[in-house]
Amino acid sequence: MNFRGVFAGGAVFFFIVFSPGACFAVPGYGLAELWKEALASHERVGIASESVERSRRDINKAYSNVLPNVTLEEVYTRYSDQKGSGTLSLQPDYNSRFEVKVTQPLYGGGREWSLIRRAKKGVIAGELGVMDAKEGVLMDTAFAYYNALRAKKELDIKSAALKRADEQLRVAEAQFKVGSATKAKVFRAEAEVAAREADMAKAGAGLLDAKEILKRMTGIDKDFDINEKTPGFEAAADETSLMQAAFLKRKDYLMKTTEEEIAEEGIKYAKGSFMPTLSVEGVYSLREQSPKTSFFLDESAYAAVTLTFPIFEGGLRVAELGEARSRLRQAGIERFALKKEIILQVKRAANNAASIRAVIDAYRKQVRFAEENYNMVFKQYKNGLASATDLIDADVTMTSAELELMRASYEYELSALELKRSAGTLLEEAEVLISKGVSAP
Repeated sequence: MNFRGVFAGGAVFFFIVFSPGACFAVPGYGLAELWKEALASHERVGIASESVERSRRDINKAYSNVLPNVTLEEVYTRYSDQKGSGTLSLQPDYNSRFEVKVTQPLYGGGREWSLIRRAKKGVIAGELGVMDAKEGVLMDTAFAYYNALRAKKELDIKSAALKRADEQLRVAEAQFKVGSATKAKVFRAEAEVAAREADMAKAGAGLLDAKEILKRMTGIDKDFDINEKTPGFEAAADETSLMQAAFLKRKDYLMKTTEEEIAEEGIKYAKGSFMPTLSVEGVYSLREQSPKTSFFLDESAYAAVTLTFPIFEGGLRVAELGEARSRLRQAGIERFALKKEIILQVKRAANNAASIRAVIDAYRKQVRFAEENYNMVFKQYKNGLASATDLIDADVTMTSAELELMRASYEYELSALELKRSAGTLLEEAEVLISKGVSAP
């Protein structure tokens, strides 16, 4: 019996699967658990959340234009020397003044309320931006997750191929011992074992890389296993309903709609600069002076109403209004362009999912036929009726078919998720899965 191939393959498998930190039981994560970790830790979500926080501060800033403004002021003035004429004092030694001023805007041409509305819509746009960032993180995490699953499954398939190569080597060595095969046949089988060991090493390295990418996406800093639960995601086939859902739920499209509304408020704000402004001001002043000059008043209070009519400012207001109208037209064009892009994305995602589904059916047949062919050729090989080349070809065909079926299966689930994202439903469906703590619907 050949122990060299078995030992080498087992060593590679042990290094990959039971790497440092994985010698003991490690937690297993499915897609829902990985999504939960990614949403809680990824910087992209945090950056978008900070934008919302700034937008909320903009509301407070906008309200400052309609709320009263209260200021306290105290001024102390020291003069170089006293001046006067006879008994008339013109300049004291020092002078101090304490003043309280209250200013209340009454009307600013409607610009103050336009600012408030714009700030509130900015918060809505920011919250949509957070949800859009979350969907991006969900999709990137799903890509990393399925890449890791592919790598893990590829390692399993190539491990099975190594076992078959070991079995083929044992048959060749047994035939050589009884004189029914040449030493060249044994050498060929040993070469195939070595090739399968190399394939396993590459697959193992790919799995380690895929898990590192998952750690980066999710913020997990410990070793973990990848869980897979079935059934997987399914792609909806009705493009019309998907497009209708996209225009109602796509976060980027809703953001463009909100930006268009903000641009409309920009026009109202610009028009407000053509209107008069009205404000009320009240002032209370308390003074102290030594020595007191003639006609000195130690206390005073007054109120003033200010009405301002803008007449001419060099064309600034006209230019600002033109800019605001241009921004509105630009926002409308951008929203219309995104609408056409969404239609294209939904169609491409639906077509991709349908084509992969058809490919999977073909690959299933290919795997079944390849397995039957290998079993038949292997029996012939043991009886000396098939050559090593025939057996290797059958083995390569079966391994290739298994890999293609596995890759297509995961590609289909990714295409289903991509279709959900194109329709704007990925986030809400992911949140349901996360709340249930499952990895697939």
